Amino acid sequence: MGHAAALGFAALTVLAVAVSGSACKRPTSDANESKQLPKLAPPPEAGTSTSLRIEVTIDGAPAKPIDHTRLDAAKADFEDGERRAWRLDTLLGAAGQRDGAVFRVDGEKGMSVLLRRPSGEQDPLPVLVLNRRGELLAAMVERNNPFPPYHGHGGRLERRGDPLPRVTGVTKIGVALESADAGDERR
Repeated sequence: MGHAAALGFAALTVLAVAVSGSACKRPTSDANESKQLPKLAPPPEAGTSTSLRIEVTIDGAPAKPIDHTRLDAAKADFEDGERRAWRLDTLLGAAGQRDGAVFRVDGEKGMSVLLRRPSGEQDPLPVLVLNRRGELLAAMVERNNPFPPYHGHGGRLERRGDPLPRVTGVTKIGVALESADAGDERR
């Protein structure tokens, strides 16, 4: 009877370990579902999404939105193998080309940024950028280097980063003239 009891105890121990081991595992129907897979490589050239719609206001009044058709028809002011960028003052016409024009750009997660039209030839330009993954962002860029390299520059812990403002997932662009009072406050 001692031998049978020992075998029974061993069988119960193996069964308990098997049950507890399977209880700890997360049930999954697909082996890849629980793994972290990298993003797929972007296509060689991204286009705008057909669902693209950026609301536009000029001096508080609704204006023609920027959509897939409008953006694809406009010639990019800057281009490289992976990105295209349109100057906001060119894209939005006369309203954006006025002296003192300010672009309020709203993006994803409730973020917004004010981009000012350049007053001099050395000032950065406000642009709408389409990257290789088809993502839109609004940013300030340097005229002579709109797509600067970031990776591998600056050394460990000394990378200066990008000091110019930007916002991703652009949903709305408002154009207005900056008042004289607002200009005094930012100085």
